Amino acid sequence: MRGAAFTSALALAALLGGCATRERSNPLDPYNDTTGGLITGFNALAGNHQVEIRWSRVTQSGLAGYRLLRWRPGEIPAILQDAIGANLTGTVDTAVVNEESYVYQVVARFGTGDTLASPPDTASPGTRQIIVLGAELPGMYRLTPDGRDILFAQPARDAYEDMELDDRRSVLWLTIPVEGTVLRLLPSGAIAAPELQVTYASDVTISELRGIGWVADPVARGVHEFRPGDDTDHFYANLGAARVVEAGTHTPYVWIGNEEGGVQRYASDGFIPVDEWPVHAAVRAIALDEEKNQAWVVARAAGESGTDDLYRIDVADSTVTGVPFRLANVADIEFDEAHRSLWVAEEGTPTFGAGRLSRLDDQGEIVASLSGVEPFGIHVDAATGHCWMADLRSKRVLEVDGSGVVVRRTTTIPTPYLVRVIAGAPTP
Repeated sequence: MRGAAFTSALALAALLGGCATRERSNPLDPYNDTTGGLITGFNALAGNHQVEIRWSRVTQSGLAGYRLLRWRPGEIPAILQDAIGANLTGTVDTAVVNEESYVYQVVARFGTGDTLASPPDTASPGTRQIIVLGAELPGMYRLTPDGRDILFAQPARDAYEDMELDDRRSVLWLTIPVEGTVLRLLPSGAIAAPELQVTYASDVTISELRGIGWVADPVARGVHEFRPGDDTDHFYANLGAARVVEAGTHTPYVWIGNEEGGVQRYASDGFIPVDEWPVHAAVRAIALDEEKNQAWVVARAAGESGTDDLYRIDVADSTVTGVPFRLANVADIEFDEAHRSLWVAEEGTPTFGAGRLSRLDDQGEIVASLSGVEPFGIHVDAATGHCWMADLRSKRVLEVDGSGVVVRRTTTIPTPYLVRVIAGAPTP
């Protein structure tokens, strides 16, 4: 009897073990290792007044078609399309309102009565265009208006150093420094104008009053001017190792900061020298407050790697005033005239996530900040006063409101370091 009992136990163990480890090959099976009983590849991509829905093809036999569900967050799912052909793997929803959020789910229906659903996905259509530069795979990324998805990634032959947006013409100017190349692209990635060639392309800015592009060239010790419709290189030399250039949007002046610690202001028409101020340290960034005719300047002294000083230059009385605190490895600054704010991105010690994004008033007092990040390039939306920040720590772009609160996090991007946001209607 003992032997018979042992044999029965072995048979039972084999039976139980077989059930526990049997192959779950049916994609409709919720325990399937690959699909989990879900339609794979489901994605809702936000666009302008539309949402494009995609999914992977269901391959098992007996598929009768698909049903698309849609609902608002917090609502009950409702049928949006009930008879999508079995040969299709996508559709477009045009019955949407920009800046509203929608949740989608697709359900595959079979002749047997079985169904197979996708995981839900959310999309918020809009006109916003988000352009990001990434370093891990050098190139330009275009995100959906809600930042949840990457629309496309356009590789570059080398990492870009700077990116500036000509708001009026929706043209991006991008520099490849060592090559001395300046590219002009549309947000779609298409070429807007021929490449420009200089000696070393350190920084670029656009004088939107007249559509003039300026490129700082520290190796040639000057700046290059490119006028609208004319790719002739108008070069102005003897400016020191010009690292930073910033052109006025409303005023006809160009500011140059050099490695020798000088800040110079020129009238853009004819490039006539107007003013010069010493800050006694290498200039790293300039932001203009054109309403008050002032400039904010970040300077880094030799031998003080990672520690920067912030100055305010007032053209009216030619004073240079320093703020009473030092900054940790400033990556970017931008002044928001609409909300009288200076945004400062301090990267801090690289890879430690110990940086800070701060909003200062027009007197240099910190009124809000966000820490525990590693910000690099920033862009301010004048309409909302929000700052968009490329965060190296999270590998996302963050939208931060005036109180320092993150209101949006985009999908992850391979090492994002610069961002520009176009709020208007998309260009082709």
